[in-house]
Amino acid sequence: MAALLAIGECMMELTPQGDKSFNKAFAGDTYNALVYAKRSVPELNAFIFSAIGNDDISRSMSTEWEKEGVNTSFTLISNTATIGIYAISTDVTGERSFSYWRKNSAASQMMAIKPVYELIETCPDVSCVFFSGISLAILSEEDKAVLIKFIQGLKAKGVKIAFDPNYRPAMWVNKEHAVFWLEQAYSVSDIVLPGEEDHQALFAHQDHIAIADYCQLFNVQEVIIKCGEKGTFAYFDGKLTAHQPFKAAPIQVDSTAAGDSFAGTYLAQRIINNDIATALQQASKVAGHVVQHRGAIMPSEQYEKVINTNLTN
Repeated sequence: MAALLAIGECMMELTPQGDKSFNKAFAGDTYNALVYAKRSVPELNAFIFSAIGNDDISRSMSTEWEKEGVNTSFTLISNTATIGIYAISTDVTGERSFSYWRKNSAASQMMAIKPVYELIETCPDVSCVFFSGISLAILSEEDKAVLIKFIQGLKAKGVKIAFDPNYRPAMWVNKEHAVFWLEQAYSVSDIVLPGEEDHQALFAHQDHIAIADYCQLFNVQEVIIKCGEKGTFAYFDGKLTAHQPFKAAPIQVDSTAAGDSFAGTYLAQRIINNDIATALQQASKVAGHVVQHRGAIMPSEQYEKVINTNLTN
């Protein structure tokens, strides 16, 4: 069975509803991607590796994961910490900003709960593992290294590794710190999904060609470069393979999870052996619809009505 494992942190998401109330949901970059992967390919076996608390709000989040079809059997429980929280603010153009309360969350301690050899041995049988720069950034320096060792162990077992830098400057000591760990991640990855803005900020790379050349230094086989209004460029073994032109959404309500939905849909399509061009097209369509709705995770009934109907058009 096709299977995807997402590694990272899921938090309680608070979205303003008027002036005095918030809508509660659960979201996080790799979890968001996993949900959209599962929706894109319902037969996909979707696992999440993270850590949550032993409290009511953590159990509520785990229940929500299961409602989305996410298998929680590889999720760890901390008896000393709970989940993080973040609040979304969006401006009139749909661009979002966040306020976080995540320090010392259970997920930030996930690599310290069990020995890495045990995690490698007990990991579910999956086709692909997906992690991100955020998955690394929330961890201590020691645990970042443990996560890379865990990834290496899975790769040695034949699992394909996918990585999205998802660069957030505030989560790193400085630019050099981020570059060091991004390069560690690139060195173990088969698929990377960088944004042009990430590489401009970190390396002063000015176009997809420079980014693809850089990724070749780490022997990354499949490089999917998101370049905003210039579209998305796909490289395979160093050669430009496909280009998906940018198509602006009629309205942009909230750009939260646009990149996550793209990544999840793309990986799901590749796991079931759709070609790169088809996967790009499907992923771009999903992201274009996701930005027209508030919050990271579209309600499932809206996804079924809006996206599944439009994917064939």
